[in-house]
Amino acid sequence: MDLKQLSYFKTIADAGSISKAAKILYMAQPPLSQNLKRLETELDATLIHRSNQQWELTEAGNTLYQHAVNMLQSSADIVTEIQEISQGTRGTLAIGVSSTCISYLPEVIKTFRAAHPNIYLKVWRGDSSYLEELLQEGIIELAFMLLPMALDAYHFSRLPSEPFVIAAPRQWEEQPITENVQLQQIASYPFLMLAPMEGYSVYENIIQHFHKRNLSPNVIMECKDISTLLALVASGVGLSILPKSAIQKAFYHDIVAIDMTYFGFYIEPSVVWLKNHRLSKAADLFLKYANTSQY
Repeated sequence: MDLKQLSYFKTIADAGSISKAAKILYMAQPPLSQNLKRLETELDATLIHRSNQQWELTEAGNTLYQHAVNMLQSSADIVTEIQEISQGTRGTLAIGVSSTCISYLPEVIKTFRAAHPNIYLKVWRGDSSYLEELLQEGIIELAFMLLPMALDAYHFSRLPSEPFVIAAPRQWEEQPITENVQLQQIASYPFLMLAPMEGYSVYENIIQHFHKRNLSPNVIMECKDISTLLALVASGVGLSILPKSAIQKAFYHDIVAIDMTYFGFYIEPSVVWLKNHRLSKAADLFLKYANTSQY
């Protein structure tokens, strides 16, 4: 029994006779009658009571008819869904985002979802080195992350760069810093440091900026997760140097973000994907909403 047999049977049942069904299907009556007989033989059941005056589905015929309706509709739905997936208007898209880039994501998601509501998004969060692993393993297609130093394996689209700022606890009674602070003003304070990551230079660049001025920050801890650093800063443990957009709204009342004079160090966030991986249509569409320049 296949979908064509079920389609023929449904048409016969709907039409009320083989002759009418044959006209609807633009085919001769004998092959349609043979199809019905084969179906009854295969199922070992009478599907239609036939006489000169009456044409009625048996209980078995009614059951088969309901299944035929459902299966034919399911088949049509499958075709439609596969076509929508291939066109990028339906399906699942897995993306990753690092703590340093999370502020770029909400607007992209909102505009993308407004245009493509049938695409289900899975978002993975982690540091940039972890997101690289997810890209390599094929778990995600796109990653909002810091640009790796080794780019041979990747295509990327740059996101707007942004400066680093001092994140200081608002609860400190005497503010340790003022607007446009210089590094020498903060070198002695407890410093919470973004931990180094293999293949990324943020940690090294921050330390280097201190060393150029013959300074050494008073680093009391390192952490790869910006949210954890922000929570600790808000609690008064120490201060940190973080991307300006990373100081999330949840911490606005507990953290002071202050610009630095002559720091000249910016993060270069990007959307990254593998060169040897063909992006799905959904991922390709998502990239367009990031409003970036591709490399």
